[in-house]
Amino acid sequence: MLRFLLALAWMAAATLAQAQSCVPRYQFVLADGTRGCLTALPLADERLPGWSSSVRQLAPASGSYALASSPRAPACPRALGLAGTVMPLSLASTTTALRAESALAECRRALAAATPPAPVAGTDCDCRLLIADGVSPLSADEFRAHLSSEAPAVAAAPSPPVGVADPAPVAAGPAPASTPPPVEPAAPAVTAAELDAVRQQLAQLQAQMRAQTAVQRGERAPTAGPRLQARALVIGNGRYAHLGALPNPGPDAEAMAAKLRGFGIEVDLVLDADRNALVQALATYQQRAVGADVNILFYAGHGLQVGGVNYIVPVDMRGDGATVGSVRLTGVSLEDMLEYLPAKTRIVFLDACRDNPVARSLVATRSVAGVGLAPVQGTTGTLISYATKDGAVAEDGRGRHSPYTEALLAHLDLPLDIAVVLRRVREAVMSATGNRQQPWEYGSLVGDELVLSRLAR
Repeated sequence: MLRFLLALAWMAAATLAQAQSCVPRYQFVLADGTRGCLTALPLADERLPGWSSSVRQLAPASGSYALASSPRAPACPRALGLAGTVMPLSLASTTTALRAESALAECRRALAAATPPAPVAGTDCDCRLLIADGVSPLSADEFRAHLSSEAPAVAAAPSPPVGVADPAPVAAGPAPASTPPPVEPAAPAVTAAELDAVRQQLAQLQAQMRAQTAVQRGERAPTAGPRLQARALVIGNGRYAHLGALPNPGPDAEAMAAKLRGFGIEVDLVLDADRNALVQALATYQQRAVGADVNILFYAGHGLQVGGVNYIVPVDMRGDGATVGSVRLTGVSLEDMLEYLPAKTRIVFLDACRDNPVARSLVATRSVAGVGLAPVQGTTGTLISYATKDGAVAEDGRGRHSPYTEALLAHLDLPLDIAVVLRRVREAVMSATGNRQQPWEYGSLVGDELVLSRLAR
């Protein structure tokens, strides 16, 4: 037993020393908390066809890159995908999930061009995501097995003394709270389901890493408080009959509802609501939310301002011949919507600042309408977060989610007060949009810090 404990201590020291000697741009962490170094992997010095430098040399200094590979088993053709600032496409401002998707796609193209051709996707030789922006969805054992023919260990740590059983990998830092399942691509093309799975896994791991970093930097962790009753109303309007369809609001709302339910929060999900359905959903929610400590409203879809009043746009609003009066009759004002949230504490996320033909028409007629949403007066106990500043237009995004919602999904897991989380969201959106979009908040919360990920736990 003493010999085994000494071996474990020796292994931990070796792993820590290796992690400390690894250049930060090459460091990564696996799903079980084990640390690795890109330069210690056999694939680090491989070259892609037509590329003059190795994978290690091409990894950008920002650390924003993704690697995908088929298993290194002798029976499998070797294929490697790399995505980052070095790709021909401008991927420097894209998200982690898109870099992961690009790496998987490059890997599959390499497999398809291999001689002999690679087996079909879904087999033991199919590509898997290895690293994306310093995080791997695989555990140390899975990583080791994937590179089994050439890599006996994840990193170049010394072997344990002869006669000592192979100890479990020792993390250089605290292990994440949970281990996401490994990514298993199921089709040759990158599907929306696969991209969502990659995004959720990486977002969870990144949130755990940020939380660990916050603790290491001495940031105060939220104190445990009583379990609060929370309920959320999540609305996604994308299938507009007269204004043109929006691709993101439906998936945005569904993903946000799943995220909040994962926190133990009860959610009413409403998709593509006309005015009657929207009013009915608000009335039903008000009845169900009686007694709740916290109400959360998330809306994705069209919104506009008329005379300084913000309106949510139902899917049956007409754009041709729109007037100030027609908007007031067919839209639902944000102020009225807040009346249906009975809790003393209310959190509102509005991804509703998109460009729309109704607002353009009203502005062209020099009416009292304006671009984007209008600023709102701060209400005690209410925090309202816009996808972008008042008077500005938010981007729809090129992926499955808008930049704002994608940033929310990636950061709400953080065990930090919502005010801090929204600052991280602002930073992420500005980075993803090249500073073209800057989320903004209005209102004033009172009381202790509010951590959504632990709200109902």
